[in-house]
Amino acid sequence: METNNVPIKPHNNKRYLIRATKIEVLKYVREREIVVVNDLVEHFGYKPEGSRRRLYALAEEGLLTSWVSPGRWCLTQEGIRRLKYYADKENKED
Repeated sequence: METNNVPIKPHNNKRYLIRATKIEVLKYVREREIVVVNDLVEHFGYKPEGSRRRLYALAEEGLLTSWVSPGRWCLTQEGIRRLKYYADKENKED
Protein backbone atom coordinates (compact mmCIF):
# COMPACT_ATOMS: atom_id res chain seq x y z
CA MET A 1 0.00 0.00 0.00
CA GLU A 2 1.45 3.34 -1.06
CA THR A 3 0.18 6.68 0.18
CA ASN A 4 1.18 10.25 -0.56
CA ASN A 5 0.92 11.51 3.02
CA VAL A 6 1.23 15.13 1.90
CA PRO A 7 0.45 17.56 4.74
CA ILE A 8 -2.19 20.18 4.04
CA LYS A 9 -3.14 23.37 5.85
CA PRO A 10 -4.57 23.06 9.34
CA HIS A 11 -8.35 23.10 9.63
CA ASN A 12 -9.91 23.91 13.00
CA ASN A 13 -6.45 23.65 14.59
CA LYS A 14 -5.98 20.08 13.35
CA ARG A 15 -3.51 18.89 10.74
CA TYR A 16 -4.77 16.40 8.21
CA LEU A 17 -2.82 14.31 5.76
CA ILE A 18 -3.94 13.76 2.21
CA ARG A 19 -3.93 10.01 1.71
CA ALA A 20 -4.91 10.31 -1.94
CA THR A 21 -5.88 13.10 -4.29
CA LYS A 22 -9.43 13.47 -5.50
CA ILE A 23 -8.41 12.21 -8.93
CA GLU A 24 -6.63 9.17 -7.46
CA VAL A 25 -9.80 8.23 -5.58
CA LEU A 26 -11.96 8.74 -8.68
CA LYS A 27 -9.59 6.60 -10.77
CA TYR A 28 -9.76 3.87 -8.14
CA VAL A 29 -13.56 3.96 -8.15
CA ARG A 30 -13.53 3.77 -11.95
CA GLU A 31 -11.28 0.68 -11.80
CA ARG A 32 -13.41 -1.04 -9.17
CA GLU A 33 -16.77 0.24 -10.54
CA ILE A 34 -18.29 0.11 -7.03
CA VAL A 35 -16.46 0.80 -3.76
CA VAL A 36 -17.29 0.72 -0.06
CA VAL A 37 -15.64 2.55 2.84
CA ASN A 38 -13.27 -0.33 3.59
CA ASP A 39 -11.94 -0.32 0.02
CA LEU A 40 -10.43 3.15 0.57
CA VAL A 41 -9.21 2.09 4.02
CA GLU A 42 -7.33 -0.87 2.56
CA HIS A 43 -6.09 0.77 -0.65
CA PHE A 44 -5.16 4.28 0.52
CA GLY A 45 -4.68 3.83 4.27
CA TYR A 46 -7.61 5.99 5.35
CA LYS A 47 -9.26 5.45 8.69
CA PRO A 48 -12.92 4.43 8.24
CA GLU A 49 -14.26 7.87 9.18
CA GLY A 50 -11.80 9.58 6.82
CA SER A 51 -12.84 7.25 4.03
CA ARG A 52 -16.49 8.01 4.69
CA ARG A 53 -15.82 11.77 4.70
CA ARG A 54 -13.93 11.53 1.39
CA LEU A 55 -16.75 9.58 -0.28
CA TYR A 56 -19.43 11.98 0.99
CA ALA A 57 -17.35 15.00 -0.10
CA LEU A 58 -17.03 13.58 -3.61
CA ALA A 59 -20.76 12.90 -3.63
CA GLU A 60 -21.48 16.50 -2.59
CA GLU A 61 -19.44 17.61 -5.61
CA GLY A 62 -21.62 15.38 -7.79
CA LEU A 63 -18.75 13.03 -8.67
CA LEU A 64 -19.97 9.91 -6.82
CA THR A 65 -23.36 8.49 -5.93
CA SER A 66 -24.60 5.73 -3.69
CA TRP A 67 -28.02 5.41 -5.33
CA VAL A 68 -27.22 1.85 -6.42
CA SER A 69 -27.18 0.65 -2.82
CA PRO A 70 -26.57 2.49 0.46
CA GLY A 71 -22.89 2.37 1.36
CA ARG A 72 -21.81 1.36 -2.15
CA TRP A 73 -20.39 4.19 -4.22
CA CYS A 74 -19.94 4.56 -7.97
CA LEU A 75 -19.02 7.34 -10.38
CA THR A 76 -21.65 9.71 -11.71
CA GLN A 77 -21.62 11.00 -15.28
CA GLU A 78 -19.94 14.14 -13.91
CA GLY A 79 -17.27 11.99 -12.22
CA ILE A 80 -16.60 10.22 -15.51
CA ARG A 81 -16.47 13.56 -17.34
CA ARG A 82 -14.02 14.98 -14.76
CA LEU A 83 -11.69 11.98 -15.12
CA LYS A 84 -11.74 12.38 -18.90
CA TYR A 85 -10.96 16.09 -18.54
CA TYR A 86 -7.91 15.39 -16.35
CA ALA A 87 -6.73 12.56 -18.61
CA ASP A 88 -6.92 14.89 -21.62
CA LYS A 89 -5.09 17.59 -19.67
CA GLU A 90 -2.30 15.16 -18.67
CA ASN A 91 -1.93 13.99 -22.29
CA LYS A 92 -1.49 17.58 -23.49
CA GLU A 93 1.26 18.20 -20.93
CA ASP A 94 3.28 15.15 -22.09
